[in-house]
Amino acid sequence: MVIFLKFLNTSYTIHTIASLVDGEAVGNTDLSICKPGRIEHVEPHDITFIVNKSYEHFLAECNHVCVLVPKNFTKQPTESQAFIYVDNPHAAFAKVIDLYYLEDSYEYGIHPSAIIASTAIIHPESTIQAGVVIENNCTVSKGAVIGYNCVLQSNTSIGVHTILFPSVVCYSDTVIGDNCRIHSGAVIGSDGFGYVEQKDGSFIKITHAGNVHIKNDVEIGANTTIDRAVLGSTLIENGVKLDNLIQIGHNVSIGEHSALAGQSAIAGSAHIGPRNRFGGQVGMIGHISTTDKVIVYGQSGIGKTIDKPGVYFGSPTQDRMSEIRRLTASQQLPDLIKTIHVLQQKIEILEQKMIELS
Repeated sequence: MVIFLKFLNTSYTIHTIASLVDGEAVGNTDLSICKPGRIEHVEPHDITFIVNKSYEHFLAECNHVCVLVPKNFTKQPTESQAFIYVDNPHAAFAKVIDLYYLEDSYEYGIHPSAIIASTAIIHPESTIQAGVVIENNCTVSKGAVIGYNCVLQSNTSIGVHTILFPSVVCYSDTVIGDNCRIHSGAVIGSDGFGYVEQKDGSFIKITHAGNVHIKNDVEIGANTTIDRAVLGSTLIENGVKLDNLIQIGHNVSIGEHSALAGQSAIAGSAHIGPRNRFGGQVGMIGHISTTDKVIVYGQSGIGKTIDKPGVYFGSPTQDRMSEIRRLTASQQLPDLIKTIHVLQQKIEILEQKMIELS
């Protein structure tokens, strides 16, 4: 089971790294690179990256360091530095990290303290750790890992090479595909917030008879909750990335390769299109949708369907440029009010003079 990263005490040449990231190396290419580092705290023989101009001042401290830079970067390396020009420094840096860190793993097997129903199907090349509970008719596929104290309720299916980190709970009938990573504290398949209010103000609970279906290559952050559907499935498509502390309501669907940042909340029966990007604390009301390639800035509130790709923010969300104009105008309001007050005084003076002249 992948639990922690093991640092590999090794070094690489600049040209080896440049070849890996499909980049062009210039400067002190004789450097040996021993580890990746943050640009704010680099040490000699580190490799780092830069994409934001606000970090350029750190270059002065990068002595005997290799820096991954964009192809349009205009600064030149110092005598002790090497630059590798790449299309996307952040993506290139992600590849470099994997040169120096290896995910450590545990042997296959079932810990004696795990409680597993006789009808569960556990692949012999999977890992079941201490304190796990697996109920009737569950399936754990090849290479899957069920971490300490996880619970799989009845009829749950875990795909190939999927990892459930410690203390994940999957309610009954949950389906999780291949190569997924579900982080600690996540709850998959709990009842949605579904009630019918009565005349006397009390509530009748709506039975949630559906499930959650998570497809392949999905990552779900710690303490995120995904509610089961009333009927059918709450659906998380291939490649979706959900940050920590996100709430996904019942019968929501999230299109492939969309990404939501922490503390976002999506109300029931909302549909998020493919390749959407939501910043932190975005809220979306139920029974509306977004089309594909929509970007929503953090702390925005989506109150109606977005049917055109683009960048949106505000509460309620507006097209980016429209919201910028509104915010700019609102910042001018105090001065405008003062101006109006002065003009009102002048008008009153002029009116008084006209009365006197008449």
